[in-house]
Amino acid sequence: MSETPRFKIDAISFATRPVSFRLPFHFGNTVVTHTDQGFVSLAITVNSHRAEGRSAQLLVPRWFDKRTTRSNDQTVADLRLSMELACKAAETIDGETLAGATARLRAAVEAAMPDGTPRLAAHFGPALVEMALIDALCLATGLNFAQAARQDIFGVATMEAPDITAQAITAALSAITPLPAIAPRQTVGFDAPLTESEIGDDTPDDGLPVSLEAIIRTTGIRAFKIKLKGDPQSDIDRLSAIARLIGGMDDLRVTLDANEQYTPDRFATFIDLLLADDALGSFRQTIAFIEQPFARETALTLDITRELGRFPLIIDESDDHDGAFATALQRGWSGTSIKSCKGVLRALLNYARVQTGRAQGKRLFISAEDLTCQPGLCWQQDTLVAATLGCRDVERNGHHFGGGLQGYDDLEKARLLAGHPDIYLKVNGHIGLRIEDGTIAIGSLFHPGFGR
Repeated sequence: MSETPRFKIDAISFATRPVSFRLPFHFGNTVVTHTDQGFVSLAITVNSHRAEGRSAQLLVPRWFDKRTTRSNDQTVADLRLSMELACKAAETIDGETLAGATARLRAAVEAAMPDGTPRLAAHFGPALVEMALIDALCLATGLNFAQAARQDIFGVATMEAPDITAQAITAALSAITPLPAIAPRQTVGFDAPLTESEIGDDTPDDGLPVSLEAIIRTTGIRAFKIKLKGDPQSDIDRLSAIARLIGGMDDLRVTLDANEQYTPDRFATFIDLLLADDALGSFRQTIAFIEQPFARETALTLDITRELGRFPLIIDESDDHDGAFATALQRGWSGTSIKSCKGVLRALLNYARVQTGRAQGKRLFISAEDLTCQPGLCWQQDTLVAATLGCRDVERNGHHFGGGLQGYDDLEKARLLAGHPDIYLKVNGHIGLRIEDGTIAIGSLFHPGFGR
């Protein structure tokens, strides 16, 4: 590759828009009915060229920060503060690479946030700035995201990563082969209705599916992410009920997500029950991995013993700094999730770690997990990263809870429909995702820029 581009920030700003959900959803130990979506806009000069960039992410309550002392609104306010601090710190970028700028912004914002703020929350603003800079750099160089990642114009190979060489990073990124479509993985909450008979009276009458059986009938989805609640027998009972509905599907793919709800001993009990249940025999074979069963504060201090690792385990909330996945691999974890809100460059670095490990005969993988991605720029950018890094089935459920292009005005909606007819469709006045036979084509995202 040529020399990594260095740039100057000419202008930067952020804004938020309210999002109200058609259906509430559980996030660990909280229920979310509304929040804000954040947007960053900026302009840079690189190699005498001026380019503008944009990004979007949902300010998700009580995921970045699950402290019981913080309310939903307080955690959203912290994320907004992170955006404000990141944009302020970014004003001084002049002559830095993207990798260098991101590292500096994270350190600056983390130091300025209130004491006790988790790194995931502190780094939210820097992640949004990073995404907008990716957009601007891609536009300035005339590259789409996959092309830019292959050439590493972002400087991933220069990131501090003692466990992998710059040469290995460059080799892995240069071999990127993006996918032209993704299979959305439907999240099934532990209180979500499975059948029409389970739907309550407070369900919106908007013509959109609510129960799992209606979602399957409408979309043809065959990939599912099932939430666990941390109680072994209750979780087995829930899996049994879901298996009765989807267990006979062809090409079925299932993942489980414990959202930090288990202790190691209770998790071992859950696995014992799962393996002992004859009725779940064929269903067990479809489980690809189990996501973040243990609390982020302790997960990377645990060795994944044979007893705990009878199914592949991946980290998510524990992936709060660039070295987290390297530590997880040393402890016996098998993979990590990629999310733009945790950092796109981190996703690229972790992809390189996986590819390097696979070349050495190790069974490693990355997954694409983000329940809250709203259709629009947020969905497009995050999904493009997942498809670029080869993630075929992607957790994409934000449209189910949000029910449309939340926060976009009519002109913006018209532009998205015209620019991405493979992704969106309008039915009965409602704009949704074009899910056909469980698949969404995303070819329109592979244009210069980052998913716009």
